Amino acid sequence: MNSTIKRVLTTIIAPPLLFALIFFLPHASYAALSVLAMLVAIGGAYELRNLANSAHGTTGGMPVAITALLPLAQWVQNRYLPRVEVTFFTFIILSLVLCGMELSKGKEDAYAASVLRLANGILILFYPGLLITFIQRITVFQTPGELLILFFLLIFGNDVFAYVFGIWLGKNNRGWASVSPNKSIAGLVGGILSAVVIGGLFVFFIPTLSGAISSPKAIVLSALTAIVANIGDLIESAFKRSAKMKDSGTLIPGRGGLLDSIDSMLVAAPIFYLLLAIFGVQ
Repeated sequence: MNSTIKRVLTTIIAPPLLFALIFFLPHASYAALSVLAMLVAIGGAYELRNLANSAHGTTGGMPVAITALLPLAQWVQNRYLPRVEVTFFTFIILSLVLCGMELSKGKEDAYAASVLRLANGILILFYPGLLITFIQRITVFQTPGELLILFFLLIFGNDVFAYVFGIWLGKNNRGWASVSPNKSIAGLVGGILSAVVIGGLFVFFIPTLSGAISSPKAIVLSALTAIVANIGDLIESAFKRSAKMKDSGTLIPGRGGLLDSIDSMLVAAPIFYLLLAIFGVQ
């Protein structure tokens, strides 16, 4: 089975499973989604640590499982302490713990690589640990299920149609992004426009969303989310180029590693959440 077929099968199977989890398991402030976020944070941290190790030969000293504390903190914040930034302070505390651990770890090389280890470690906490919590933050709005589906439709729609338009019309306009030479302008534009159409139609036909998000806002929300999703994909490409690796891992059939599949949503989630807040969505 070639990689294209694997990619198509993954695209067909994964989104319905995710949508089913959102619609059928919203209990306890989307506890099931939070557990998934914790697992993804651990897997993503593991892959990012491997990338950092390949690029620099050194990593942070904190176990990757610690990143799961950030999605856990966000669930606690959503359910029990909505007025307290539990997640933010958890990130600060973990970063300070990491700095404290370096006082001991650094003795091994007379602190020659302390800055690099700390930079890698804090990056692992931030990406994907902290960024993934913004997906959980979407659940605090009054129509969380619909908004979560909208977010993932924008991400998946941009990704799928960027791939389709890239193959169809992108042969002669590739290379616009030096960090990822195979990406084409046709794929970029086709993915963004497709996301705008998908987002606009979804908001228009879902009454709970059409009353809260006007058509112009839906277009802006969809377009900016898709644009930032593409930037997230390029950021991941930069990580892999630094490590001289084609994929971040091998977990996802046809796509490579876990980070290869979630890079867009990690970076887009904070922007999507911020735009909802700016637009006054309750």
